[in-house]
Amino acid sequence: MSFFENLRSKAVNTFNQVLDKNKGEKLSRDEKFCIDNHLPDGEVILAELAVELRISSEYSLIEYNSVPQGRVYLTNHYIVFWDAYDRRNCSFVLNLSAVKKVERVPTNSYGFALNLTTHSKLNIVLYLIGLRSESEKFAHSLKMTLKSNLPNIKKLQPFMQTCYSEYILAKNKISDENIEVVPPGGLGLIYKFPGNPKELRDKSKMKLWFDLFRADGRNLSLIRTNMFHKLIRVGLPNRLRGEIWELSCGSMYLRLDNPDEYERILEENKDKRSIAIEEIEKDLNRSLPEYSAYQNPDGIERLRKVLTAYSWKNPQVGYCQAMNIVTAALLIFMSEEQAFWCLNVLCERIVPGYYSKTMYGTLLDQRVFESLVEDTMPLLWQHIAKHDIQLSVVSLPWFLSLYLNSLPLVYAFRILDIFFQHGPKTLFQVALAILKINGEELLQLEDDGMFIQVIKNYFLSLDQSAHPDSPNVKYRSITKFQELLVTAFKEFSVIEDSVIEKHRNKHRDSIFSNISTFVKRTELRNLPRTPNLNQLTLGVVYDRFYSIVETYNVTLGSGKNTMDFEAFYRFMSEICDFMNNETTEDTRKIVRDFIHRLFSHWGTSSTSISLPELATGLDKLAEPDLMNAMSNFYELYTDSSKDRIDREGILKMSEDLLAITACWKDCFVLDEITQKEIENAIADVVYKQQKQQNEKQFESEKGELKLPTEVDIDKSIIESKQTERYLSAASTFIQRAFEYAQPNEEEVLIEDLKIEDNKITHNAALNPNAPVFLNLPTFRMVVLADETYELFFSKTLQNSVHADKPLDSKFDTMRNLRDMFDGLLADGREVATKVRRRMDSAASNALLANSDGASMKSGKSTRIQEVDEEERDDDFNTIALNDGDKDVLLGAEVGELKVTSNSTRPTTQVEQQKAHESEHEHESENLIEFQT
Repeated sequence: MSFFENLRSKAVNTFNQVLDKNKGEKLSRDEKFCIDNHLPDGEVILAELAVELRISSEYSLIEYNSVPQGRVYLTNHYIVFWDAYDRRNCSFVLNLSAVKKVERVPTNSYGFALNLTTHSKLNIVLYLIGLRSESEKFAHSLKMTLKSNLPNIKKLQPFMQTCYSEYILAKNKISDENIEVVPPGGLGLIYKFPGNPKELRDKSKMKLWFDLFRADGRNLSLIRTNMFHKLIRVGLPNRLRGEIWELSCGSMYLRLDNPDEYERILEENKDKRSIAIEEIEKDLNRSLPEYSAYQNPDGIERLRKVLTAYSWKNPQVGYCQAMNIVTAALLIFMSEEQAFWCLNVLCERIVPGYYSKTMYGTLLDQRVFESLVEDTMPLLWQHIAKHDIQLSVVSLPWFLSLYLNSLPLVYAFRILDIFFQHGPKTLFQVALAILKINGEELLQLEDDGMFIQVIKNYFLSLDQSAHPDSPNVKYRSITKFQELLVTAFKEFSVIEDSVIEKHRNKHRDSIFSNISTFVKRTELRNLPRTPNLNQLTLGVVYDRFYSIVETYNVTLGSGKNTMDFEAFYRFMSEICDFMNNETTEDTRKIVRDFIHRLFSHWGTSSTSISLPELATGLDKLAEPDLMNAMSNFYELYTDSSKDRIDREGILKMSEDLLAITACWKDCFVLDEITQKEIENAIADVVYKQQKQQNEKQFESEKGELKLPTEVDIDKSIIESKQTERYLSAASTFIQRAFEYAQPNEEEVLIEDLKIEDNKITHNAALNPNAPVFLNLPTFRMVVLADETYELFFSKTLQNSVHADKPLDSKFDTMRNLRDMFDGLLADGREVATKVRRRMDSAASNALLANSDGASMKSGKSTRIQEVDEEERDDDFNTIALNDGDKDVLLGAEVGELKVTSNSTRPTTQVEQQKAHESEHEHESENLIEFQT
């Protein structure tokens, strides 16, 4: 039989390796070894060898049907042994600190043997099998590892003072440890343990464990035999339950290695607050309220400290739903430190993902459970599917609370005894057994509510006889809970870890996809209001944000979900035109400094920015209102204490404007003014061609004008105009910003304007030695005085940020001259409209010239000029302001300003006269152009 067991074990190992490879999560051999043996992470196999085993103590000689054979493994801090045929027959995890002596024992049948003596007076003889050289190598590795572990021996004696198993042996003169005080334990020592001790036969169980400890060792040097597994199956005594739980799951080893970490975490974070702590406070009074300790401040405080300490140790998880219930159960049988380390192992290794932000582990296992029901109970599954009964609604609380919220506590603790020993497969086996036992009754139900009620009634009757009408007294004495255990661990013993992992791999992708979609929808719904970014754009921003923040796993809810500056710079470079052009190194440095300014002002932290903060910042860049857009830009250069910009800030602002507009200055991107110049240039060329041909070949049947496929336009002229505009705008901005800047003291400005000897002194704001500042109204005035910067803040900057650009598209948003020509000619509507207007204007001029000859003879000259309403709207030489805007401009103390009826742009009288003369010259040019 052992031969077939060995084959089965090899097949399972091979199958698991294939699964790991398919998942793309191939663990190293050492990592798998640590998980299988509940060892702390970081242990490495230093040596291994086939051995035969003989174990003895002062009180008994362990008799086996055959001498245990298997492999022994040596790691940095442990010696591990597995029985070759059945690990339940014999296995141990021996901490090297518990080894008191190692001797070489000569033998006749083997090369030699090693006799290990433990602190619990246990003698473990390892008969080394194999080549002599391999045996010598193993013995040498053991010797060197024991020497390196000598500093850890000092941890052993204080640790023994916390073990109840050592305490009861010391009280009975079995242990050499001097333990006078009862080790710190759970709340049950004060508030009593749930259940009736007599009915639970607690004393009898304690006597059995006492005998086991004498013969097979305890805590760090316990030999796990068949008797060990049987005693766990029948239920642990309350006083030993906490220690056996932490030994079974491996948290005892973490507690040994980190003796002061729990208290250190609490001390370092005692005055800190977090979202996790706020959530913990809400749930403290809802943690097993039926247990008396949690109606008392002492129990609540212990629970608060353990949950708080874990939230600081693992901030990625912090605190999640149902952690309070599980921790409350642990604290009944464990001290705070024991519960803290047990919670670590539970959340991070035994049921990873159960207690996380997305609960991905629980959701995945719910789908696995449904698959197992479908495979093992097809008739019941067909009934559930037919009536659309949501099985996860019934089973989710079982898995999430480890049955603590569903079963009476006495029976839930019995399930946990087995769970900590055998792992998560216990949850599936018990859940399947519950449905199996109640299957006939459940087949009669067609409603979720009745489904839940039947299960609830069953849980309340677990102490009743499973066969009350049986004529056999033995059967009548079997309770429903005992029947549940037999069904779970006999009928469903085939539900092994490999089977569960197979189903997990099958459904993992679909579950993770659903979780990702749900998380995205939830996070987008909770973002701050962004009136300038629609939901589709926010969805693209979300995807790009988490594609760049590679350390965060959206599905698992783990990792850092904020963006540092380098990631932010990369994000902005993918969506902003002004960051992607062939500029000089100095310009790129200034642009980088400007992006850092955005990073600092958008985020509340100096080192990172979150998705809500990024969305709010991008919404400001997409602001369509001119006044608000200028205000948003202005705020980047002000500090929180003063709502104004000093001399250095003005210089920095002008420098940044010159840098971020470099792509327009260098004509890598064309703005709206240039676009209209191109449209007018193309219209002029087409109009001249039409006039020369004097034909109607360009007119279609519907009267639409047909454009040629190519038009020759002098590219250099158009580009040079845009370049000159942006250079002039930058120069004018800094000149006017200092010209109209305010001195620090208003009184100084007034005094300097006094008339003395018929002379007005210079404005103090223009004095380079006098400190000046720029306020928001003045900044708006300076921007509005230039058509290029006015357009930049109203449209150009907004259009250069492509927050909705898909992730998989290349960055190709530059509108160069050739692309714009092609687009205008392909569309043709704007150009055709302008050409038609020129044709209609020319025809009207010729007609009116013939019909109005009489009025011309009388000395009255008539000049007709058609003005396109659309072009009038797009005339950036005219600034249309409402009354409120005029008040803002007039509120800036910049000297005497005049606002004409045709334009609200502030100018001096000299500038106004020059503009008036320029306007007349422009009108004369128009007359010449349109008179034919």
